[in-house]
Amino acid sequence: IRDSRKHTGHPFVMYYNAKGDTANYESIGMAVSDDMLSWKRYGEDPLITRYKGICGDAQIAKYNDIYIMFYFGAFWKPGAFDRFACSYDLINWTDWDGEDLVEPSEEYDKRYAHKPWVIKWNGVVYHFYTAVGSSGRVIALATSKDLTL
Repeated sequence: IRDSRKHTGHPFVMYYNAKGDTANYESIGMAVSDDMLSWKRYGEDPLITRYKGICGDAQIAKYNDIYIMFYFGAFWKPGAFDRFACSYDLINWTDWDGEDLVEPSEEYDKRYAHKPWVIKWNGVVYHFYTAVGSSGRVIALATSKDLTL
């Protein structure tokens, strides 16, 4: 993403799925760049991790002065599910400790409900996610309002 405020001292920030040579878990790391061609890891530790299972596939959105990182978690508790964390500076994140945003609840996502992509359009929040269940792997949608006619 482009960070015009340069919270990290750099104008470009990337969040990536990180798994070191010795780790048996996946976390969310951060890299920075001045030109979007060369990137340098920012910090020594993951930004979001459970030190087991997976935290990955971050999407960054901004609401007023708060950055929101939507991501998926898996295998640090049963199944795969969508979560979020918030930050004022893109560096220090507060992980949500409430209920999951999306978790398996239907036949089409009974195994996994994960890998979020969230947008707000015309007053409705659309939460697209990968669902794995009775129909194999499909794209599912959760919304903030009932869209049935």
